[in-house]
Amino acid sequence: MNEITIPNVVVGQSYDASVPRPPMCAPPWSGSWLAHKVLRPYNRLRHALLRRDRIDTRSRAIRNVHALASSLTDIDEHLETMYVEGLLCRPRLIVELGVRGGTSTAIFEQVAEICGSTIISGDIDDCSRVARSPRWHFFRDDDVHLAEMFPQHCQQLGIAPEVDLLFIDTSHYYDHTVEEIRAWFPLLSRRAKVMFHDTNLRDVGPRKDGCFQLGWDNQRGVIRAIEEYLGIQINEREQFSDVVSGWLLRHWPNCNGFTILDRIA
Repeated sequence: MNEITIPNVVVGQSYDASVPRPPMCAPPWSGSWLAHKVLRPYNRLRHALLRRDRIDTRSRAIRNVHALASSLTDIDEHLETMYVEGLLCRPRLIVELGVRGGTSTAIFEQVAEICGSTIISGDIDDCSRVARSPRWHFFRDDDVHLAEMFPQHCQQLGIAPEVDLLFIDTSHYYDHTVEEIRAWFPLLSRRAKVMFHDTNLRDVGPRKDGCFQLGWDNQRGVIRAIEEYLGIQINEREQFSDVVSGWLLRHWPNCNGFTILDRIA
């Protein structure tokens, strides 16, 4: 594993995990709050009326992925992409930053079952019960500190501290994402894939199914950190692919945005 430098990251304010964060929801009776109140029942109705059966498949894993994606969530439209891209990566080690209810964990469990991968997940909350796979190892920790402890954890697990698939879905704040990139990218393998969720996060955003994605404005936190790492400008409202700074960059604007970096050099 070769360490890489990150010359393009400029930190305006250092990340401190102990500093309380602003609430990730709109204040009562604000414009965003009212919009969410109106659009939420519309989303439920439209999703129920337009729900279609998935194509029949013999694959139990694909059926599980489709079942997870059948619920209207903030990431459902990206779950099949996560699964397929995970399989194509054939990861030995998957690291998941941000667990919450375990939806992404369940996707990576399907990948690990086929590829024989080890999964390490980290979250500041206790998410130790969201999965039961023997391949899954949970650490309750701030993910920047988890990166510092990562070689030690890998030694205890008897695995090489080289991350083939990194998934980042945590606070969605710019300064935190900058520090995540700085802490975790030196731990990536030479064939690594990095997935970022919430790269087009806004109060009301697009979905492919005609519903409205309801979120909050993080001031382009995640995508701005990616821009500064790569030294480019990104229009996160458009779907696109690009090759830049030794990475294949692909971005989808729907469902809060999803961005994948594949190391190609």
